[in-house]
Amino acid sequence: MNRIVAILILGAMIFSTGCKKDSSNPFVPPVTAPGANVTFSMHLESGTQGMIFVAKPSADVKLTKVVVSYPAQQFTDVVNNPNPEAVILKDSNIQINEYTGVATHQQWVLVFHGSLAATGQTFVVTVNWDVV
Repeated sequence: MNRIVAILILGAMIFSTGCKKDSSNPFVPPVTAPGANVTFSMHLESGTQGMIFVAKPSADVKLTKVVVSYPAQQFTDVVNNPNPEAVILKDSNIQINEYTGVATHQQWVLVFHGSLAATGQTFVVTVNWDVV
C-alpha cells in the first residue's frame, strides 16, 4: 500500500513561493459529488519543501487520476496514478503531491477520478477545499 502512495507522489509544477509548514491542519468535512458513493476528506502534512496534500477515501477505491487546482493563481496539476488497478483501502491516507505556497484560507479544488473497488462503479468527485 505504501508503494501505491509513494507512486502517487509524482513530479509536478511547484509554486516558487515559500509556505508555512503546519502539520496540525484538521480534516475538513468530506464533500460528495451527486451520485457518487464515495467521499474524500483532506488534510495537509509537512513535506521537505512544502505541504503534502493527503486524501482519505470513505470506501475502497481505484484511482486513475487526481486533478489539483488553485484557481486564484491559475495553477493546475494532473496527478496520474501509474497503477490505476490497485485498490486503495477505505480510510487510508493517499499522499497526492507536495506543493509550496500553500496558506490558510486558500481555495483549492481537487477532482478525483476512479471507480469503487467493490462494484466497479466509476466516479468523479470534486472537493472544494478551504485550506485550514
